[in-house]
Amino acid sequence: MRKVVSFFIRKPIWANAIIVVTVLFGLFSLANMDSSFWPELPPKRIGVGVFYNGASPIEIEEGITVKIEQAIKGVSGIEEMSSSSSENSCSISIRVYDNADIDEVLRDVENAVNSINSFPAGAEKPTVVKQRSFMNSRASF
Repeated sequence: MRKVVSFFIRKPIWANAIIVVTVLFGLFSLANMDSSFWPELPPKRIGVGVFYNGASPIEIEEGITVKIEQAIKGVSGIEEMSSSSSENSCSISIRVYDNADIDEVLRDVENAVNSINSFPAGAEKPTVVKQRSFMNSRASF
């Protein structure tokens, strides 16, 4: 150990070089490291959204939301479903059981929603997606 210390005392440029290389490797590693402030959890929610420009919440509720809820009601693997109808759009959030296969439930929900052919003429095609979940939030759509 004394030889190492005496070497760096005699040749301080090498000590500085090792410090610079260590800092550069650290900065490079920090820049390339995958990180997230809130860890992402496996998705356990499915979101269904429909946009209908110019429609009131009541028109959305009666013409779209109720039809989607009735179509989805028979899908297995759904623990809870909540919907929201507002001006120009509706969104439905579906919580899936922990032991259910999210991809299979997603396919079943997509099939159920796509089988509805009685949406109002101005309504856009429904979007069905897995909602990303983070440690601090219940769901984000």
